[in-house]
Amino acid sequence: MGIELTSPDGTELVAEVTGSGPPVVFVHGSNGGLESWADIGARLTGYQVVRYARRNHQPSGVGPAPNSFTVEADDLQTVLGSVGPAHVVGGSYGATVALHAARANTDRIASLALFEPPILLSGAHLMPVIEQYQRLFTTVRYADALELFLREAARIPAEVLADGPPIPDDPVAAMAALADLEAMADDGTDTARWADIGVPVLLMQGGQSWSPLPEGMDLLAAALPHAERVTWPDQSHFATATVPDLVAAALQTFFDSRVGGST
Repeated sequence: MGIELTSPDGTELVAEVTGSGPPVVFVHGSNGGLESWADIGARLTGYQVVRYARRNHQPSGVGPAPNSFTVEADDLQTVLGSVGPAHVVGGSYGATVALHAARANTDRIASLALFEPPILLSGAHLMPVIEQYQRLFTTVRYADALELFLREAARIPAEVLADGPPIPDDPVAAMAALADLEAMADDGTDTARWADIGVPVLLMQGGQSWSPLPEGMDLLAAALPHAERVTWPDQSHFATATVPDLVAAALQTFFDSRVGGST
């Protein structure tokens, strides 16, 4: 079932709801969309799965510029307000959105499951990257702009990019990545700010992910000593796409053990 919601700043959000049971809200990362978590959501048993497209990612609407994690956290709270208290799953950039939402208000968050939020990649050092990105975007060099984002913001190693699929020359994808880049540049790397998050937390990561993703996970685990942690040694930052069965199994176990989870 598709639903349409309106964020506090008027941005239209589109979500897909399937299944029944305690709700689980999925937040996708950069270069993702409404279907990003579909394979994993379909593997969960006994839960209502809620997937939404973040602002600036079709079919949701385009939000005001510059983007920020504050307004994206408001979007997540809007989705949570439509389904009631829920488990929240975030991947990469989407995991950072979930952290910001939980820091602001956990009344509607039963638990957090976070896959490799790139918390050490944010900061003002990205402002020159934004300037270069905007020059590429305005000269219709969309593939070059997306490559810049992947290389300089996501820090994906050159050999990993070379082995991946071709980068699309897509203005819609390029606009979405620019919005994510704006939010990252506006954010910081202080992990102590997450220490007050009191809900149960599951931290997930791949053992082959590139620096500084593992270092960020170590710092996040130190800030959240109550968190559970799972690592898939042979996987990387793309584990949610490459091994959805393993990710879904970890989520199922985590949710089933929570108060209010499936029984």
